[in-house]
Amino acid sequence: MAFHGDCASYPLPDLLQWLEASRKSGFLTLEWGRSQRGLVMRDGQVVSTSNQGLSERVARVLDAGNECTGGEVLAAMAGTKPMPELLRQSISEVAEEDLLSSLVDLQTTNGVTFHWSEVTDAEDARGVAVALSARHLIFEVLRRLDEQQDVERVLGSDATVIRSLEGTHLLHTLHRIIHRITATDGPLPMGRLCLKLGVHRGMVARAVYDLVRAERLTFDGSEKTSDPVADMLEQGAALLRANQLDAAHLVFLTLLQSNPGDRRVRDFSRLVERELTVELYREFPPMMVLDVVANAEQLTHLRSEDRALVAHAQNGLDVSSLVLASRQRELDTLKVLQRLVRQGVLQAQVEF
Repeated sequence: MAFHGDCASYPLPDLLQWLEASRKSGFLTLEWGRSQRGLVMRDGQVVSTSNQGLSERVARVLDAGNECTGGEVLAAMAGTKPMPELLRQSISEVAEEDLLSSLVDLQTTNGVTFHWSEVTDAEDARGVAVALSARHLIFEVLRRLDEQQDVERVLGSDATVIRSLEGTHLLHTLHRIIHRITATDGPLPMGRLCLKLGVHRGMVARAVYDLVRAERLTFDGSEKTSDPVADMLEQGAALLRANQLDAAHLVFLTLLQSNPGDRRVRDFSRLVERELTVELYREFPPMMVLDVVANAEQLTHLRSEDRALVAHAQNGLDVSSLVLASRQRELDTLKVLQRLVRQGVLQAQVEF
């Protein structure tokens, strides 16, 4: 069974409550603007979540907190290295916080649509494993919405300085990482803490607020400090001038997660994406045709959106047609084509 609708007519809490009560198994996709969030559910419970850049965000948080290097986290999540149980738990806890932060934002976002499908193969490589009951998800999202004004009142300024306090051992991964960073790096303004972690500001502010209430952190207003966004933008501009486009794109993604509403970030994003798109079209000209060289078994391990792109390539579409046929943005589609070529799934024809 599959159905779709919009969250204005069928609110997300009601939808999740129905899926849990009916013990449904399948894949729930939430879409707004150009963004998408996926939830895999089994017997009404959320068992994994997916979102563009989620693996990289989780890896960055764990790396920033010295829990594990980012490369080791990504390798474990990709299945190329064994995943110890402690690392699995840390990854899951950070992904759960990322999901909760996203769903809180969606409650005040217009134009959110959903699609539910009971297709069993939805549990693919896109997802990061979590373990949440839909009921807990609903209650936690609503609780955080109720307290959002208090969080903004206490931690609304990027110049608010966060200081660590002594206390007992912290169990939750994100709380432990934030406390460790503020203890080892010294007092940090909220803006710099968000940029160091590279995740949505609301996610960091919520965790800091919980730690303040638990008397593990304190804040003492603001102090004069350089603008962290301006510092990062200057770093990104230097990378652009050096033609280090991938590195500049990583700087942009970090800024986007922590300061999505900053006009300077939006302007920088357009510049980076334009340069990246031009560079990728040099590698994959619009009239180029790509052959599928992977075998059937290799194709089964691809993500569903990658398989759709490969299917279009099998029909002989050139790069410009593949971009038009894809549901992803132009830049994202070109980056997927680049990755599939490097993985040996696609290969450029000699003549195009």
